[in-house]
Amino acid sequence: MNNLTKNLLKISAGFGICILGAFTNSNSQVKANTCADNPNSLSAACYITPATYKIRVYEMGLCTSDPLAGTYINSEDEITTDNLIDESSCTATFKSTSGSLVDLSGDSSQALTGTNFRPSSGVYPSAYIKIKNTFTLKGSYQINGTTYYSKANGAKDTTAANNVEWDEDLKDFDNGNACNGTEADRLVAGSETFTSGVTGTMKALLATANGDGTYTGVTKATCATSTRLYGVFAPTSPVTITDETQGLEVTFSITNRGMTIIPDGSGGMYRFSSGPFSPAFETY
Repeated sequence: MNNLTKNLLKISAGFGICILGAFTNSNSQVKANTCADNPNSLSAACYITPATYKIRVYEMGLCTSDPLAGTYINSEDEITTDNLIDESSCTATFKSTSGSLVDLSGDSSQALTGTNFRPSSGVYPSAYIKIKNTFTLKGSYQINGTTYYSKANGAKDTTAANNVEWDEDLKDFDNGNACNGTEADRLVAGSETFTSGVTGTMKALLATANGDGTYTGVTKATCATSTRLYGVFAPTSPVTITDETQGLEVTFSITNRGMTIIPDGSGGMYRFSSGPFSPAFETY
């Protein structure tokens, strides 16, 4: 997967670090692959490159241990979580009280608006991000010669003029913007491991923000109250900070993974949703 050649964003914020992506509708844990170009039909969920992908970042940092250790894929390939966030080993590298809005679909560097902090020298196997659980999206996809454009709420439309940005609120990793169904069916956490391109494991937990800047993970019963997403990325190679390190630049790609195409079960397309992005780290 050539995930660093287009539609990438370099965010350089002093000693800020931005990691993880959007884990919206995971389609019942089905692992989506890159969508084929103009297929005759669609049989499974897959990823495309969106035209717009915006997130609001409140905080980023580095950790010496996993703050979402209780969130993982179990032996039955199902996501499980204890709903806990443990930041005892973490240090913030960027903070913004109001959140810094960035568009990952651009090709140019963007500065984060907020306060940067330098972490202590050391080896950090995990990095975290705190973002609003709302993603601004826009995209299109062609099936059997017909181009479908996204519009409000991720619905599809064949008229290009109706292709507009829309906000997708994440309340349930299975149902997207709706915290519905029985509690047993609700998913408040997500996880995905990338084995190609930039490798590592991404995890996320729906949360609410506390007055002191900390986050509390929601439960299946309280997913409707979520206003934030707490994400963790564990790269295959840990991030190393030395006394000589002046900053950390993170390059994100949404190419072939930033938007999910959901099938309708009969060979056609049902709707658009968001997908993850992958980070690459470089110190300077």
